[in-house]
Amino acid sequence: MNMGGDIFGEIVQKNDSYFYTKTIKGESLSKLCKRTSDNKEEVLFDPETLGKKTQISGFEVSDKGEKIALILSNGGGEICNIRVFDLKRNTLLPDVIGPVWSQFSVTFVSNSTQIIYTKLKSSDTHNENLLKNTDTYLHEIGTDSKEDKVLFSREKYKELDVLPEKFPEIILSEDKKYLLMFIASVKSELFMYYAPIDEIHKEKINWKPFITYDDKIRDFYIVRDNLYFLTHKNAPRYKICLTSLSNPNFDNAQIIVPQSDGIITGLSKTKNYLVYSIKSNNSTDHFTYNLETSKIKKTNFPLGTNSVKSLNRTQNDKLIVSNTNWLTPTTVYEYDIENNTIFKSKKFDKGGNYPDLNENFEIKEIKVKSHDGVMVPLSIIYPKNIKFDGSSTCFISGYGAYGSSRDSRFIEHMAALLEQGVVLAITHVRGGGEKGKEWHEGGMKSNKPNTWKDFIACTEYMINQKYTSPERVIGSGVSAGGILIGRAISERPELYGVALCQVGFTNILRSETTSNGDNQIPEFGSVKVEKDIKNVIDMDVQSKIVKGVKYPAVLLRSGMNDARVVPWMPAKLAAVLQNNSISQKPVLLYVNYANGHFTSDLDVISKEYSDMLSYALWQAGHPNFN
Repeated sequence: MNMGGDIFGEIVQKNDSYFYTKTIKGESLSKLCKRTSDNKEEVLFDPETLGKKTQISGFEVSDKGEKIALILSNGGGEICNIRVFDLKRNTLLPDVIGPVWSQFSVTFVSNSTQIIYTKLKSSDTHNENLLKNTDTYLHEIGTDSKEDKVLFSREKYKELDVLPEKFPEIILSEDKKYLLMFIASVKSELFMYYAPIDEIHKEKINWKPFITYDDKIRDFYIVRDNLYFLTHKNAPRYKICLTSLSNPNFDNAQIIVPQSDGIITGLSKTKNYLVYSIKSNNSTDHFTYNLETSKIKKTNFPLGTNSVKSLNRTQNDKLIVSNTNWLTPTTVYEYDIENNTIFKSKKFDKGGNYPDLNENFEIKEIKVKSHDGVMVPLSIIYPKNIKFDGSSTCFISGYGAYGSSRDSRFIEHMAALLEQGVVLAITHVRGGGEKGKEWHEGGMKSNKPNTWKDFIACTEYMINQKYTSPERVIGSGVSAGGILIGRAISERPELYGVALCQVGFTNILRSETTSNGDNQIPEFGSVKVEKDIKNVIDMDVQSKIVKGVKYPAVLLRSGMNDARVVPWMPAKLAAVLQNNSISQKPVLLYVNYANGHFTSDLDVISKEYSDMLSYALWQAGHPNFN
């Protein structure tokens, strides 16, 4: 599909200027842009001036909009360097800082002459310690990074007993009075230390405990001496609370938004408001909380899935609102909280010329009974003229990990499948966060089988209701969703004609030998813990493939520079399937030798999805691909 328009990345406002990444229609990579109050757009930096296929993985603008720290990767890899762009001189400074991971944050110290960053020990993506023992540094812009000051390392702060697989990331509080150190992992709950900002130049910082896992806090904001936080402690559907920053008491905090029948799915902040969302059944309502008056108002956002982002949390009360659903491409709105006004953005109009898919397709949101009687949400998108005789191809996908929710949103490759008359089924299995913390925990560790058994139940529903037939079912899972699709086809291979496993986490028994393996233990368990061993064996895909079984056609995609899911995992599964399946259906390994876990290169993304979906439709017997 070549119907989309420009693609905007994160949008940040500093004073009267907007900074953002933008991929212009017809191009494959984003550039860093600036738009001023007179609505003039300027391309500040094209990453390919540093080399073909160099990509912007992230950026941070200093408080006064004087400098921008750019996180740059080469060819889709996730090992990056930081470069600094000077806006006054309109030039890239000579500083080269790294290696860093694309997922790490960069923070300017308030004087804009220093940045804080987290550094990897190696730039070798095949080093088994790549994502371990990371340290956090302070860099003085204009100096050699070899002279950077250590703000945190395990060697220097042994008393904090931070595990090697945890990632220390340091930011500043909004009032610039405190250093806040996150000990990041796959856990959604926060674990943090803090120190006064004036300790940044001391030989050793006196890091004090702030938030622990027992507090079950997922997000927070500091306003003067008030600490507002989102927690699921004694509230699996979440609540928003308030306590004192100088004397925090998380257990006896004031509840300002109590747990309700819906799920509080997000918390953000502007200058004078908190903004939060409550999802109930198939709709989401959004609210603002006045930090001065404590009054709560419901917003007038358009119908659909609305994601919100503050343009500047300290300067104004304006939001960027991205509105979408399964059949409608994203439209960007600007929302003024103070005046409760919303309008379609002209500055960030994506354009594009998509057909109105609502004319020819239906959306059905239902619940399917799983193996243990639990009702699992399932989203179905199908042609209005469908014949319920099992003749349609069905693309069914799932994830089910880390409490991540699959909200209704427009996805280009799925829209391309709709154009071919394919039925789409999006499963909301346990392990995700669609129904709160209990839903997430229902697909973790010993409960992990619920993830693929929920997926199997949804597949059976699609077949029993005659949307499709087993030989026409394409099952799909990505990353941690590799466990879902891998165990589904190993447990019930007869239900699937084709399986797509993208950068799939499929050999969990061996994952702790990889750089990102230990980091996954809170979610999946460890072979080194006796009570976890059976669970880990149960969710390991590779060991469940046996000789003499008719497995579906399978395509496994991998990135050779993937540090999150090492490429030998899909390679081993491809070999095992090739050696043991007797279905005579092809099993292919698809490798991009430049990519990491993902890439932002639209040319690469389009080619890979074209190849994978063409293969899947061919093997599922779609008439246009035989």
